[in-house]
Amino acid sequence: MRRAKKITRQEYTIGEENILEVKDLRVNIKVDDYVLNAVRGVSFTMKKGETLGLVGESGCGKSVTSKEILGINPNNCDSTGQVLFRTKSGKVLNLLTLDKDGEVYRGIRGTEMAMIFQEPMTAFSPLYTIGNQLAEIILIHEPRTTKAQARQRVLEMLKKVGIANPEKRIDQYPHEFSGGMLQRALIAMMLLCSPDFLVADEPTTALDVTIQAQILELMKSLQQEFGMSILFITHDLGTVANMCDKVAVMYLGQIVEYGSVGQIFHNPQHPYTKGLLKSLPKMDQSRAEKLYVIDGAVPLAVNLKPSCGFHDRCGECVKGTCDCQEIGTYTVEPGHYVRCALMERKG
Repeated sequence: MRRAKKITRQEYTIGEENILEVKDLRVNIKVDDYVLNAVRGVSFTMKKGETLGLVGESGCGKSVTSKEILGINPNNCDSTGQVLFRTKSGKVLNLLTLDKDGEVYRGIRGTEMAMIFQEPMTAFSPLYTIGNQLAEIILIHEPRTTKAQARQRVLEMLKKVGIANPEKRIDQYPHEFSGGMLQRALIAMMLLCSPDFLVADEPTTALDVTIQAQILELMKSLQQEFGMSILFITHDLGTVANMCDKVAVMYLGQIVEYGSVGQIFHNPQHPYTKGLLKSLPKMDQSRAEKLYVIDGAVPLAVNLKPSCGFHDRCGECVKGTCDCQEIGTYTVEPGHYVRCALMERKG
């Protein structure tokens, strides 16, 4: 069983416009005879109605960060820091002090915060109809609601997310839905209780380009309607430009650059961010020209020495600095921050 964390009576405060503040979040994962430092001092804030894009290669800690916010990481994960969340009642909770399986956290998940998972095919049980699984969310969090009322709300939400003939689809099983329809059904499930904060973990990865565009437009319209804040996790910078207000570039468990979409795309400072942008295909690129590739791969976050995590892949690495000491965070301009030793040289 998951060990309950001690609940404190400390009062927390966050910025008036903020719904979420993550402060120095660290997540260590115990694996056999070693410890994986999956998240290493991540900090960011999110305003109400804002979309933050969390980008980076696979294995950099994006999903672990988001799942720790919702308290759904496996039992072998140990976390420190603060995750301050403003509830609908206005109370600010440090989610890391709550029992992950306790009544308070379970009451928050689904009604105040929710998550759209990467693979809709595995998000639904094959044994129950789509309607039963969506209605269950309402019946659990709103026990006074009747089954008939829950079914009617499910029908209305299925229509809202663009599923044709919802009266028929509500009684069908997941295997009778296409990938795009399942993704829409999953979005409907997450929005049934009108959460204020939504995590979208690469929600269009398994879909073709046309359906991707439809899902992204759907999420944008629903965000405007419900006023949600969205933490959008992806490795697709084109999607980030279309969907997000701010961007956090993550590498080896740390945020290496943070800023608005305009700041990150038009004035990138970290070599990793520059490499990601250079790797995007361009409309005027000739067929003979090869795409830019960042050499190497994200290393395993085990027994890490004090250094910049990107130093062994960086063409601008400063020997004696980047490879042997922790790198601090520098301000490029208001709201734009970068974790890179090159900023010290620029003065």
